[in-house]
Amino acid sequence: MMSTQYVKLAAIAVMALFGTATPALADGPGWTANSTVTKLVVTANGGVNVRLSPDLSGCVSQSGYGSTFASIYPTHPGINRIKADLLAAYLTGKPISLYLSDSSCTVVEMMLGGWQ
Repeated sequence: MMSTQYVKLAAIAVMALFGTATPALADGPGWTANSTVTKLVVTANGGVNVRLSPDLSGCVSQSGYGSTFASIYPTHPGINRIKADLLAAYLTGKPISLYLSDSSCTVVEMMLGGWQ
C-alpha cells in the first residue's frame, strides 16, 4: 500500500514536469509550438489562412480551407503586418509561433523566430 507522502511526492513531480514542458501545438487558445509556414492563402474577403508544420488540427478556417489552417480575419487591425511576417517566415523557412485566441484557431499574435 502506498503511503500518503509518496503519493504527494509523485503528484508534485508530475506537476513540475508539466509546468516546465515546452508549449505543445495549441489548437487554441494559446501559443503554438515552434512551426514553419507551409502554405498561405489570401481569401476572397481579404483574410489570410496559414498552414503550419507540424499541422494544427480541429481548426475552423475561413472560406472552408480545412481543419489544419489557422485564420487571420480581415477585421484584425494588424493583418497586413502579420501577413508580411508570415511571408518572410515562409520564404526563409524561419520558425514562428502563433497565438490562437480560440479553439477555431483564430490568430491574434505571432512571434518570429519561435520560442527559442
